[in-house]
Amino acid sequence: MKLHFDHALVARLLAHAQAASEHSPTYDQLVDPAFLKAGVSSRHPTGADVDRTRIPAGLMLVGDHGVYLMSNGYPGLSDAEGQANLVAYAVEADPRTCPDDWYDVKRASFGGDDGAEFLSADTIRKALEATAGNRLWIDVTPARISCPYLASPQKARSGQPDGGSGKAKSE
Repeated sequence: MKLHFDHALVARLLAHAQAASEHSPTYDQLVDPAFLKAGVSSRHPTGADVDRTRIPAGLMLVGDHGVYLMSNGYPGLSDAEGQANLVAYAVEADPRTCPDDWYDVKRASFGGDDGAEFLSADTIRKALEATAGNRLWIDVTPARISCPYLASPQKARSGQPDGGSGKAKSE
C-alpha cells in the first residue's frame, strides 16, 4: 500500500537525523551486537547498552497510533508544542485527520503489531529526490517496505530504466 508523506517535513526530519551525532536505535538495532557498547554482551540489552554513535542516521517508519516517519537523531526533534519527536504522518494513516480509517490503513500496510523499521538516510534522500515536487511515497506491506529512487546517470545511459517508477528495498 502506498503511503504518502509531506515532502518538506520528511526532508526536515532527515536533516535532523543527519546533523545528530547520536541516534536512537530501533528494536532490531538494540539487539544487534554491532551497536552495543564495548564489553556488553547481554542477551537482553537496554538502551543504556547501546553506543548511540554507532547507529547510522536515518528515519524510523513507525506503526503505532497511525503510521509515521520520525528522525532517529538523538535527542529527538521537538514539535511546535515542544513535545519530543516531531513526526510526519502518512496522509492515509493519520489519526488526527482520518479518525475512522487510520487503524485499518495501519493494519493493511504495517501489520497488526506495533513497531519501528529503520530506513537509512541514503534511502530517504534518494526517495526525496525521486519525488521532488510531489509527496514522498513509501510502499509498505507487513512483509516489505520500498521507496522510489532515481537511477544513477550511468545506469540511465546504459539503457536501464530511468528509475522514475523504480523501487529500492529498505535497509
